[in-house]
Amino acid sequence: MMIPFLNSIQETYGHLPEYILGDAGYGSESNYMAVIDNFNRTPLITYGMFIKDKTKKYKSDIFNTQNWDYDEINNEFICPNNKRIGFKRYAYRHDKYGFKRDFKLYECDDCSEYPLKHQCMNFNSKTNKKIMKNYNWEYFKAQINKKFSEPKTSTVKERLIWILFLDL
Repeated sequence: MMIPFLNSIQETYGHLPEYILGDAGYGSESNYMAVIDNFNRTPLITYGMFIKDKTKKYKSDIFNTQNWDYDEINNEFICPNNKRIGFKRYAYRHDKYGFKRDFKLYECDDCSEYPLKHQCMNFNSKTNKKIMKNYNWEYFKAQINKKFSEPKTSTVKERLIWILFLDL
């Protein structure tokens, strides 16, 4: 976790830099929340799929639920088989640090007749397609992508890359 480290820096130096930099290992919902809410700083921390989710292959994969249409009125996703994956319930999980992450669980009513089911789901799956969405996490990812595309913060990122490169 990044929070104890940032507390230590703040205690030692009396302040934190405007931008908190970190690699994907630190890209988590809890770290983004802490940097913004507790430290009032801007996180420039990538997340695990930061590079992959920008690739053509990822964006064009019809079985990737991130690419499925979403019907806001009915709160449903629409799969490649044109089936509706509707909202079922709220759920939560705790990560290994005890941070609670909130999800919305969506589930298809019947995937049994789908000829491409084995591509859409695990090969031996005996259940229907389920999607768990953490909209808070999605919000943070969108904010990080936006920050990294801004001229001011992209310059900070480029400097960091050069510093790391020169350190090798």
